[in-house]
Amino acid sequence: LMYLLDDASRVHAILEAYAQGTADLAVRQAEHGVDAVLISSAFAGGGFISPQQYQEFVLPYECRVSQAVAETGVPVYTHTCGKIGDRLELMVETGIQGIDTLDPPPLGTVDLDDAKKRVGKELFFKGNIDAVNTLLNKPREFVRRDALQRLAIGSCGGGYILSSACSVSPRVPSENLTVLVEAAQQFGTPGD
Repeated sequence: LMYLLDDASRVHAILEAYAQGTADLAVRQAEHGVDAVLISSAFAGGGFISPQQYQEFVLPYECRVSQAVAETGVPVYTHTCGKIGDRLELMVETGIQGIDTLDPPPLGTVDLDDAKKRVGKELFFKGNIDAVNTLLNKPREFVRRDALQRLAIGSCGGGYILSSACSVSPRVPSENLTVLVEAAQQFGTPGD
């Protein structure tokens, strides 16, 4: 990360090679029948780089990967953790079809309703349930209400996958995970 400031030309050379190799691998996966290609861009969030650095050091390279995959007809989406609320429009510019995680406050900066209004017509979303403060630390009924709220917001206009925002701790009670399935079934049943 220090080289972003100290030697940007070296970073661009490395990213150029990575983008070329990643695009090649992603296209090969697409040609072998995967349902979708996930670009892991975990360090592209606000806790690591600014929106301006995202525009310079992420956008052009993710564009190359997503364009290569798009030519195969396979969907491509990005996993980015943390504080990405300030760069959603930039993420759309990469050519991806969706974003995986959408960490809500306090872990991240993505309000699902705001994200749907800003870029929900261009991208699908997966996540937005706080994996720590909700799934790990709240009772089952709270998790159910939170899941139903996310579904009500996220499903407007389509393009929402109910999921935890990021990794699920091994200590999350199993009933807090099974309630997500139950909430999705309840939400999808007319009259409930």
